[in-house]
Amino acid sequence: MIRWIRVAVAIVLALALSASVYWGYTLFLLATGLIVFGVAYGWPRLTDSPQPRATSIMLALFGVAGLLAAWRDDTAPYLDWLPVLAGLGLLWVFVQNLTRGIGASDAVANVSAQVAGVVIVLSASTWVAAITVPGDKEAIVVGLIALIVAGCMTALPWPAIYTSPLAVAMSTAVAGILSVLVLENSLSLPASLVLGAVMGLLVAAVDRMLGLVAHAKYQAVNLELSQNIELKKNVEKARSFAVQLALGATPIALGGVVVYSLERIAL
Repeated sequence: MIRWIRVAVAIVLALALSASVYWGYTLFLLATGLIVFGVAYGWPRLTDSPQPRATSIMLALFGVAGLLAAWRDDTAPYLDWLPVLAGLGLLWVFVQNLTRGIGASDAVANVSAQVAGVVIVLSASTWVAAITVPGDKEAIVVGLIALIVAGCMTALPWPAIYTSPLAVAMSTAVAGILSVLVLENSLSLPASLVLGAVMGLLVAAVDRMLGLVAHAKYQAVNLELSQNIELKKNVEKARSFAVQLALGATPIALGGVVVYSLERIAL
């Protein structure tokens, strides 16, 4: 049942984005900010960062900076500051980990996890760039619906060998149906099918990779607090919610890259 929390998170974020497409640019920016804060809170708990609060603050700051940079950039490709922010984020990660001391445990794993978190929160800014690109915004809506459908498939209580292909197939089918029956070919059928398939692959890949991280044996709740059963249960409940929050928000953040690329290349 707890796997459906990620679906609920994805639905809330996707609905906020898709609705704000038609309600105003500022509301879309605020909705994208929800994705950033969801990843910023959940990612350090998913990866068991030894500095969860510092990592959450770092991810939130860089995510918001990326959104504001894309919002203020009024010339294509609308992401001119993204490489600079990525470089600064990489520098911050190394400095933050150096404060733990030279002999800190699992340094490589923690640096890798934090760098991945920076990439994900900065990817959210591509949603802002996607809505800034001139033209219709149907690709944004179709991409978000495909993400939700794929997320529902991966949350089914079946082995991943079944849910992953099902996620790709269903997201592709739904994107094609939307293109033909709802959007009246304002988004071409081939483009919709490609968008749906890529979104399904993205959700399935995130579910497989981050699912392994979530159940890894080195997670802190499996190693600490073993003498205090009640405290351990409370920590596990809090971390479980944060993990599902990260699993729900991460594909939404990364999905912006797919939509933005499609708008810039194919549309």
